[in-house]
Amino acid sequence: MARICDYCGRGIAYGNAVSHAKNRVKRLFKPNLQKLKVLRDGDIVRVKFCTSCIQRLKRDKHMGLYKSINYLPTVADELAKSQVKVSGKKEVAKPSESMKIEDIVGKS
Repeated sequence: MARICDYCGRGIAYGNAVSHAKNRVKRLFKPNLQKLKVLRDGDIVRVKFCTSCIQRLKRDKHMGLYKSINYLPTVADELAKSQVKVSGKKEVAKPSESMKIEDIVGKS
């Protein structure tokens, strides 16, 4: 498995481990790579991103060709969809009485 980030190209770096007595020993600095599913050209692909690229992807929702996948809509998104516009002012509509916590959480 190649230890290279698919977006930024960060890979293994070489250096020295320096002790308190200034003894130097060769060591490797490996990137913290995580496997992630993202959208690329409308297809879901599995990529390896370093954690800094994952943070940037979550913050900006897209990076170059890659877009983040939102799996579950949040309650705030549902409320935003159900907003009603009345005379130029936005009124937040209450969730319907039929919506229960079991519907949101998924427990039966």
